[in-house]
Amino acid sequence: MSKLKKIEMLLLMGLSLVMACKKEEDTPSPAKEVQTVHYRASIQTDADTKATLGTGMEYKYETGDRVYVESEDGKLYGFLSMVDNDGVGEHVAYFEGNLTYEGELPRDTNPLVSLVLVSGTDDLHTVTDGKLAAVTGSSYGMNTWASSLEDAVRRLSHFTGSGYLAEKKFTLHQQSSFLKCSVRMTPSQAPVNSNITARLVNNNIPLREASVTVTHAGTLPFVFAFLGNDVSLEDAELVIEWKDSGNAEQSKSFTVANQLLAANTYYSISRSTLPFEGFCITAISNSTTIKFNYDGIQYSRDYGETWTAYTGQFALNAEEVACIKGSRSNYKNAGTDEWETPSNKPIFEATKKCYISGNVMSLLADEENLSESAFQGAFSKGKTAIDYIDIHPDDPLILPVTTLASQCYMQMFRNCTSLTRAPQFRVETTAYRCCYNMFRDCKNLEDVSGIDLPAMILSQDCYRELFRSCEKITTSPDLPALDLELGCYQQMFSDCKKLGYIKCLTKTNVNVKNSKNEYLYTNNWVTNTGSSVSSKSFFKNPDNNSWMQNNNSGIPSGWTVKDYTE
Repeated sequence: MSKLKKIEMLLLMGLSLVMACKKEEDTPSPAKEVQTVHYRASIQTDADTKATLGTGMEYKYETGDRVYVESEDGKLYGFLSMVDNDGVGEHVAYFEGNLTYEGELPRDTNPLVSLVLVSGTDDLHTVTDGKLAAVTGSSYGMNTWASSLEDAVRRLSHFTGSGYLAEKKFTLHQQSSFLKCSVRMTPSQAPVNSNITARLVNNNIPLREASVTVTHAGTLPFVFAFLGNDVSLEDAELVIEWKDSGNAEQSKSFTVANQLLAANTYYSISRSTLPFEGFCITAISNSTTIKFNYDGIQYSRDYGETWTAYTGQFALNAEEVACIKGSRSNYKNAGTDEWETPSNKPIFEATKKCYISGNVMSLLADEENLSESAFQGAFSKGKTAIDYIDIHPDDPLILPVTTLASQCYMQMFRNCTSLTRAPQFRVETTAYRCCYNMFRDCKNLEDVSGIDLPAMILSQDCYRELFRSCEKITTSPDLPALDLELGCYQQMFSDCKKLGYIKCLTKTNVNVKNSKNEYLYTNNWVTNTGSSVSSKSFFKNPDNNSWMQNNNSGIPSGWTVKDYTE
């Protein structure tokens, strides 16, 4: 074949190839087949997704809640709506709707799907073309804030879940993190109806801003929300800005601790510009009458700017605060029986439930040192329930002295049935019966996270019956002391039905008994402990093999025993 003939053939082949490509380009692509799949599912929020942890407040379904469902490949998607509001106010609800599937849906398919709760009042999610827009930390917005933790959980919660389509039962998990702020200022700085700007700044970068209208003189509550594990606070500050009576700009900055803001968690920031940070009583309802049972009391209704000697009962309205200081060396409130069960004389009484907060030492003449029996039975009536005090959720009660005195906190809150949260205190040096019966019969006490018991040298009966019959606590402070003392842990956790964690690192032989056949150190310390909990763990010192199970004075039956290592 001649060279010219070869070139002609190559040109013809190239032309036919071009024509074939053009024909293929001109052929329209087939339309996607779209199917509708009717679907109904039972969906619940996880019992452990408590955005408020110790307080027990969880998200409950509201009218208008929907759930967005999407398969892993993105071909199956759509919204399910609550069925006839069946589930409003509950943690479990039924959702139903039509899901869209692009392409052919095989009969035996069981795709992995993800779920996102979309509330009717939700600020986080937007919908485009029947799909849910991506949720990121920025979706909360610079000016997104709430006036209370309850409002933040209701509006700003981000719940997600996953599972397989055929299961039709799903559990959602809280993904939000909340920064609960409480700033107290003098009434002259923050009068009622004034506007205060609060900014959270992280590494000089503004993260959140709230414009708070003061509803009660001196009190600024607000909550910022974040996508959990998305923000790490480093060199952060809370900046408060306002105008004084002369319309001049004023500001105050507070340092915020470094912290990764984890999902399903809230963090409290309580700051104050007040001249007094001692013991305070805050009314929850109007017309709350306060009566003191001891002399030497002074009170202030303007956060410590002026003081009045107590001469008779007075009333507080909702959110009003009375700052208290005293001149006594102790408030011993003991009866005449052999256990000194408190008599009917607590420090104060109230006609309605109220909060207590601040540094308890302002009640003593010497604010630096605890005297013997300083707060023995101080808030207790003994065997008669006190149901009018709890610790302020935004402002803890602080017991700052770490070297304790004999019986200083003995039976301090015994039978305070409305107490849900323990004060913040740390024990570095114990004393005879220093914390004996301190929280006995506090039936609703749940949050004991503020208690730290690192003392290595124990005293007789120091923690005896400390949490006896505290039916709602689920975890306990660690007990690192290596050597025990007579009665130190006796009945300490008796009848703590929900307690599922104990760490005791003693090396002492716990099986030693007295002439009455009673264990010297741990007699009945775990009677009926953890009886309503399925999973329970006991951590012990690996060098101590004296512990026995199925014993009210050893390790409760059914608990998993583990050697603790650093």
